[in-house]
Amino acid sequence: MAASKAIDQLLALPAKQRAEVLGKLRPAELRALNVLADQRLDNPWMRYEDDPVGFVEEGLKERLWSRQRQILESVRDNKRTAVPACHANGKSHLAARAIAWWICVHPVGTAMAVTTATTFRQVRAILWSHVRRVHARHGLIGHTTQIEWRIENELVAYGFSPRDTDETAVQGIHAPHLLVVVDEAGGISSVLGNALESIMTGGHTRLLAIGNPPTDIEDSWFERACHNSNGLWTVIPVSAYDTPNFTGEETGRCLSCPPEVPPHDIKTHLVDHEWVEDVTAEFGETSAFVEARVHARFPRSAPNKVLPLAWVEAALENDRPAEGAEIRLGVDIAADGGDEFVIARADGFTVQIRHKSSGSANQNAVDVAGVILNHIREAEQDRLERRISAPVRVKIDTIGVGWGVVGILQRWRDEQRHESMVIPVNVAERAGEAAKFTNQRAEMWWNARTLFQPRTSQSGEPVIDVRADVDRRTVAQLTAPLYKSDSSGRIKIESKADMKRRGTSSPDRAEAVLLALYEPPNSGIVPVVSPIVIEQANPFAF
Repeated sequence: MAASKAIDQLLALPAKQRAEVLGKLRPAELRALNVLADQRLDNPWMRYEDDPVGFVEEGLKERLWSRQRQILESVRDNKRTAVPACHANGKSHLAARAIAWWICVHPVGTAMAVTTATTFRQVRAILWSHVRRVHARHGLIGHTTQIEWRIENELVAYGFSPRDTDETAVQGIHAPHLLVVVDEAGGISSVLGNALESIMTGGHTRLLAIGNPPTDIEDSWFERACHNSNGLWTVIPVSAYDTPNFTGEETGRCLSCPPEVPPHDIKTHLVDHEWVEDVTAEFGETSAFVEARVHARFPRSAPNKVLPLAWVEAALENDRPAEGAEIRLGVDIAADGGDEFVIARADGFTVQIRHKSSGSANQNAVDVAGVILNHIREAEQDRLERRISAPVRVKIDTIGVGWGVVGILQRWRDEQRHESMVIPVNVAERAGEAAKFTNQRAEMWWNARTLFQPRTSQSGEPVIDVRADVDRRTVAQLTAPLYKSDSSGRIKIESKADMKRRGTSSPDRAEAVLLALYEPPNSGIVPVVSPIVIEQANPFAF
């Protein structure tokens, strides 16, 4: 039983009984009891040493829902706790409360909390933003910085993100009371995960690994922990269907947000029916995304994705894309009135969707060309203001009404209504590297693969060429197509017809993005990609 609870029970006894208990103690025991009592008077949080739920609900006066209570109690009772979790279940919020509990209830200098994640940005901006908020909102002892908590100049908690292969980064981490929190655990390497497990031997140590199952990696360290094949882990899965918006569990009003935030229920912070229905419709019920982010399960036997979801998600957060000043537009024109007319714009290697529409109006070539012209003029104005020497390049899918649109825009250039290069792209035609790709569509998608594929810089930092400022539907489309090789060993991308047969929508937004980034054989431009990246990305030997 925790010492602080023993003191509580002693103080709760009638005076005569308490005197009898104290009279039976040896002098050394009395001195130790006095020290603990003094610490308790100095630190009222010690009463929650054995009660993390009470620390949050009574001490911080916040509310938890049932699965959150179960996780905190597991951290108290078990050396290793793994939580494979769905989207928006409050995992980082809860992990910050576990850290606050751990630091507050133990004497200063005896406890340490260490956190890690796959990237430094995740450490600083996700979990530690919650740690800083809970510390400031409740006036907890000491002070916090972006990734540190200090009390009287004593470092009591910190976050770090070592290289995947740097097992020495965790050497020397020890304390009488040690808590290690692995946030976004699905991306942690086996080397680092095993190193963290190795410091759990002896003493009062706890390891909490929490995160979404990875969508594109099988047999990860986190997956092995969650399968608990060695019997060392307590596993608490949290699917969307375990959360209050699905179970009907009453959570009450949120007491964690600042007072100026309008009153609201805790459920508003959690995954809901609308989100689940939307992502299921966009990605497909059997997709890796739905398996991981809705059901909190580890996808198995993932097919050959041209663009793995993990790569695209990394591009969404990429704040250091490759350098480049040129402005390029990619245009995918709706076919047969059933798909979308989409314009994407690449500023250097940052790409966005600038226009999307659907309906019969998109079949009128003059109207479509007029919309494109407006975006051309906007791009040309930006080019002039930024003094970019290269002209704006506009790459247009010519299948369907595309040929007519290209002709109109080229005529308007001759009439000096714009001065951009209009480049027709028929993705069904011969690829620039015809020995490697079945057609230009395959070449275009593989070009994107080389740009989206993460690699490691000389300094050991992850590098991605592209930043993708796109919506969820575009992400779903970018990660939908599969690839294979034909009888000649050339790369072939799944056709739109085949995609539709398996319930996946036409990737119009994705292909507009890819057109903006792609330099077709007739563009006169040599694409700037690393030969090393191409070699790493290509699974076939040519």
